[in-house]
Amino acid sequence: MYKIIDTKDGAVIGRTETPLFIRKKETSGCYVQTKAELAQGVAYLGTPYNLQGRDGVGAEDTVILVEVDAGTEADKTTAALAKNSAAIDSLIISMLEG
Repeated sequence: MYKIIDTKDGAVIGRTETPLFIRKKETSGCYVQTKAELAQGVAYLGTPYNLQGRDGVGAEDTVILVEVDAGTEADKTTAALAKNSAAIDSLIISMLEG
């Protein structure tokens, strides 16, 4: 799994199993899918992004791809959900008692 991270502020734009690598076709200026080694950028949910360290596709934002373990990411999400659920339960109980 890959995290798509904005280079401006470090925000995670999204996660994907398979990045959609793109480049800008010189003749038409259209974005086309390409191999990772030829990519100028990536597209995520229909939005193009420049890849850091590459020529770029002329997009507003530049990103980096960071490979992460999908199982670890799922465990982190499960733990965060459990923590939030416990906090909500505690809040509801205190509201009912108060």
